[in-house]
Amino acid sequence: MTDCACGHQKPYNECCGLYIEGNIAAPNPEALMRSRYSAYHFRNINYLAKTMKGEAAKDFDHAATEQWAEQLTWISLTVSSHKMKTLTQGFVIFEAKYSEKGQVRVMREKSEFHLIEGHWYYVAGKALNPHQGIS
Repeated sequence: MTDCACGHQKPYNECCGLYIEGNIAAPNPEALMRSRYSAYHFRNINYLAKTMKGEAAKDFDHAATEQWAEQLTWISLTVSSHKMKTLTQGFVIFEAKYSEKGQVRVMREKSEFHLIEGHWYYVAGKALNPHQGIS
């Protein structure tokens, strides 16, 4: 059984796999963000597209995202904060480490999520020192 990529010490099928593979809606913004990280890790671009709304969805390029994901090896995810601004709007700040062409990089982002018709969606992200190389 494969451990989940999101950093929780649980098997994938008992963690993010429930949302990615199983048509169960993520219960909160952090769970959705973690499942989206796992979807990048396992290259499930369809799930990424399905969990976006608004500007994020409008600007999403399926083919380019798939091509980018194929070039990366995801290393780790750290959630530094998550908070609800309202009952239907939440934010998650995270750091994702990955390797691209042999160089370890880190992506930091403040992601915004909205609850729409009973499902959480990624709607926007603000890069915080984007794709910075680390030594």
